[in-house]
Amino acid sequence: MKMIPSQWETNRLTIKDMTQQEITTVQELYEQGSYIHQWDGGSLDKKYASRCFTEGDLPPGGTRAQFNIQVIRLKDKGNLAGLLTTYHGYPTPESFYINYLYMDKELHKKGLGREVVSELLSIVEQAEYREVRANVAIKNWPALRFWTGQGLNTIQGIYGDKEYGADKYADIELVKVF
Repeated sequence: MKMIPSQWETNRLTIKDMTQQEITTVQELYEQGSYIHQWDGGSLDKKYASRCFTEGDLPPGGTRAQFNIQVIRLKDKGNLAGLLTTYHGYPTPESFYINYLYMDKELHKKGLGREVVSELLSIVEQAEYREVRANVAIKNWPALRFWTGQGLNTIQGIYGDKEYGADKYADIELVKVF
């Protein structure tokens, strides 16, 4: 199985594997995005960055070797701009899973997320994966618009509560086939 590079670039960004020294700042960025839990029913994971670095955020039967956590930095300033976690080979060996993508709230609406995903999709396709998947909370309309706009526009499945309600949650798994 081919892994995405440990470091890669876009026009304005550098993306590289997270180091142990970055755990605290990455955790702060992750917590900045905790508002998504109003849409997915989850709760804040106070050890998310550390857990991802040591154990990974794994699917059933997954291994740490197939998981990747990468930081996204602005090329011009070197500032932490975002976080990307991915899994290589789930649910099939030909599948590439985008677990989590978050860009600093101060950088929203600047096209940086699109820039990351565009290059990532190119890398994944060159690595000969057959599909890319992402799981999105149905109530997270901005993320649904974003991912479908990036070509992940086929619904693989809907998981979670069967009925709508303020305290009910479900996710939609979106797929782009190459």
